[in-house]
Amino acid sequence: MSHADRFDGRAAAYAQGRPGYPAALGAWLRGTGLLRRPVADLGAGTGLFTRVLLAGGATVTAIEPNAGMRAVLQTSLEDAVTEGRLRVQAGTSEAMGLPDASVALITAAQAAHWFDPVPTVQEWRRVLRPGGQVLLVWNDWRGLEEGFNPAYGAVVRPFLAAGTPDTANRVPEDRLPALLPGGFDTQVFEQAHALTRERLHALAGSVSYLPAPDSPDFPALTAALDAAFDAHAQAGEVTLIYRTYAYLGRLD
Repeated sequence: MSHADRFDGRAAAYAQGRPGYPAALGAWLRGTGLLRRPVADLGAGTGLFTRVLLAGGATVTAIEPNAGMRAVLQTSLEDAVTEGRLRVQAGTSEAMGLPDASVALITAAQAAHWFDPVPTVQEWRRVLRPGGQVLLVWNDWRGLEEGFNPAYGAVVRPFLAAGTPDTANRVPEDRLPALLPGGFDTQVFEQAHALTRERLHALAGSVSYLPAPDSPDFPALTAALDAAFDAHAQAGEVTLIYRTYAYLGRLD
């Protein structure tokens, strides 16, 4: 199974359950001035980070290998496509489908842990303009003993697919130089992600290393989530706390 195929049947759950990105991240990114030039959003999924880029005034090419995710992105951001601010296309980190020296910024949010560094960096060198930069972003709830985090971790751990690597959620900082060999600066933000019962089910169903919504194991996962939800919910919601890591770097 390819990395893209892991998300087959998960697009609706991804759009419903995954967190967006903190407003402070968008404000910081606008302040860099990088959104005044063409941007490629790589592994764009259903467009959660694409929205941040568009809100900051960027003209974006969103590149997503999974057809189902790409369809949700295209439909949900149809106005931006019509206005000429967004183009949606198939592609991967190794074959982005863009002309040489065509973008000033490449972004990859919740995606770069899937990339093979050597061919990816080679492709980035081809499509970036001189002086262009790369922004890698991850939301990560792990390691935070706040809110619903401990209970959620206890529920999902037994359902993780065998062989799930520690890098399944993001690339550790000591491995980032393989993707950002020219060095990088780090920004860290926090956000609270409120979840109804239905959105909690969707969040779990969106995770590639957990049972998919059409899996025979998904009802057992949702039953375990329901028990934890009932024990912790307040006003019909539980709250996961996320840290958002943003790494802005260069290739040289």
